[in-house]
Amino acid sequence: MDSPKVQLYLDIAAKGLCIVGAALMIFLRGGWFYVGVVAMVLGVLLMGGSLFASRNLRGRRWDGTRRT
Repeated sequence: MDSPKVQLYLDIAAKGLCIVGAALMIFLRGGWFYVGVVAMVLGVLLMGGSLFASRNLRGRRWDGTRRT
């Protein structure tokens, strides 16, 4: 996961899942609340994956070259 695109896609997916999960929990009732909780948990896990992917990119620019 040394690609900056992987981190970007994981971050977008994680934030999207958290927003959708929060909307499901707030606006819908019944079983949809639990679907929202699961979406939030998956979003948080993807955020962790995004942070894990970005730890190798700290010394790199967005084009993949090393900083001097």
